[in-house]
Amino acid sequence: MSPATKIRAGAAMILGAVVVPILLVLTFTLPQFRLDAHSIPLDGAPHAVELPAGAEYAVLAATRTKEGAPSCALTGPDGAPIALREVSGGVTVENRMVLRVFDTGTGGVTATCPPTPGYSEVVLGKRPDMARLLGGIFGAFGFALLVGGAGLVLLIGGLRGRARDAESWL
Repeated sequence: MSPATKIRAGAAMILGAVVVPILLVLTFTLPQFRLDAHSIPLDGAPHAVELPAGAEYAVLAATRTKEGAPSCALTGPDGAPIALREVSGGVTVENRMVLRVFDTGTGGVTATCPPTPGYSEVVLGKRPDMARLLGGIFGAFGFALLVGGAGLVLLIGGLRGRARDAESWL
């Protein structure tokens, strides 16, 4: 491979090591922060919400702690209660903390949320997929390191080859 070809390939790989991770983050990571949110007032009245069938959603509230946070009872279209599962840790999206998660079943959900001091609403929103989120971030860094490192080696090799060719002309 000629020095000029090495330089072009190295520069292209370094450019790819910058552009591709940005595209990976925009494609796989940022969509995790779109909640598809449905606001439910804390008034004790039942509120019907249509959610995508077979999805995993979360009950979120504008809080930093689960202590004293609002709670809701969810039922399906047949009136059967929907199980709310606890989550470990504290995931916050759009300044709202994930309190509990549930499966949407057929999609029709009725939420009844009693008044809670200091809160006016909860949000039913899509649960962030943490594995996909972390995979997108670490995958982007890994790609940048591998491709950028190889591109840097090619670029340096091409520049050294060009310098040797210039010395041989002297």
